Amino acid sequence: MKQNFLLFVTLAFISLPIIAQNTTFNNVSIGTDLPAGGVNMKMNFPGLTGAWARAFYISNSDDTEKYIGFGAYGTATNGVSTLTNAFIGKDWNTRYMTFLANGNIGIGTSVPSATLEIKTPAVPGSETLLKLSVLDAPQDYIRIANGTNADNQFIPSLQGYRISDNRASLYLTAVTEPNIDSGTDPLMTFDSRTSAAAVVTRPLFAWDSYGNRKMILTANGSLGIGTLTTGIHKLAVEGSIGAREIKVQATGWSDFVFKKEYNLPTLKEVEKHISEKGHLKDIPSEEEVLKNGINLGEMNSKLLQKIEELTLYMIEIKKENENMKKENKEMKNDILILKSKQNK
Repeated sequence: MKQNFLLFVTLAFISLPIIAQNTTFNNVSIGTDLPAGGVNMKMNFPGLTGAWARAFYISNSDDTEKYIGFGAYGTATNGVSTLTNAFIGKDWNTRYMTFLANGNIGIGTSVPSATLEIKTPAVPGSETLLKLSVLDAPQDYIRIANGTNADNQFIPSLQGYRISDNRASLYLTAVTEPNIDSGTDPLMTFDSRTSAAAVVTRPLFAWDSYGNRKMILTANGSLGIGTLTTGIHKLAVEGSIGAREIKVQATGWSDFVFKKEYNLPTLKEVEKHISEKGHLKDIPSEEEVLKNGINLGEMNSKLLQKIEELTLYMIEIKKENENMKKENKEMKNDILILKSKQNK
C-alpha cells in the first residue's frame, strides 16, 4: 500500500511542469528517507551568479489556465543561493500570499512591511480585511473593515456582530493578575495623538449611535454629554443631571456678614435697591441669569450671604420687639399705679 501511494505521488508530481532554469531531476527528491522530507527541491546552481526561480502549479489539461501554485525566487552568487521571496497564487504576478526571507507574510501585497500585512482589494461599500467566527455560532463574528464606504479612503473599523442573543456584541477587556494590581498606571489606555505630539484642536474621542453623536471628549479634557460645545467647562451637559449628592469645592464663603466690620445695609437701603434695580443687591438679575447662567458655588455663597443678612435683621427686630414689650409693660404698670391713686 505504501509503495502504491508513493508511486501515485511520484506520477502526480512528474505530471506537473517544472518551471526553472535547471530541470535536472537530481535537484528534486520525492519520497526521501529524511524523517520530514516529502518533496524537497534543492536550489543548486553550480557557478551561477544571478537570479533563479522555481514553482509548482496545478493547472488545466492544456496548461492555458493555472489554478494555483507555489513558487520561490532569489539570487545566487557563485552557486550559493539565497531566497528573496516565495508566493502562493495563480502565478508570479497574481499572488494570494507572499513570504519574505525575513519572515514577513503579505496577503494582498508582495512587499509586506510587518510580520503580517493584509491589503484587501477595493470593492464597493465596506471592504473587509479580516473576519473571525466560531463553528457553533457562525452568525456571530468580529471583523476588521473599512468604515468609509467611499473609494480611495480607509478608516479602520473594528466591529463585533452578534444576533444569537441580546448580550453585548463586543467586549474590550484588559486583564492582569492580582499580584500585579498595584501602582498608578491604568490597566487600559486609549490614546489619541498626532504622529509627533498631543492633539490640541480636534476632539479626542466620541460616542455615537448610527452617526448621531451622543458624547465627546475634547482635546483639553472636557466632556460634552448631549452637546458638542463644552465652552470653558470640564463637563457640559445638555439636559438634566440626577445625583444623590454634589460637592462643590468653594473658593470662599459668606461668614464675613457676621464680622463686626461688615456694613449691613439698612432695610431702607434694601427697599430702595429693589425699587430701582428689581432684584437684591449682589444677586444677578433674571436677564443676567438667562444670558450667562449661574455658578453653583458662587450662587450658594451669595444666597447664604442674604440669609445671614436676614438673620441679622431678625435679631435686630427681635431686640426692638423686646424693648417695646418692656416699655409696654412699664407703661401698663404706670397706668395701674395712676388708677390706684385716683380710686383713693
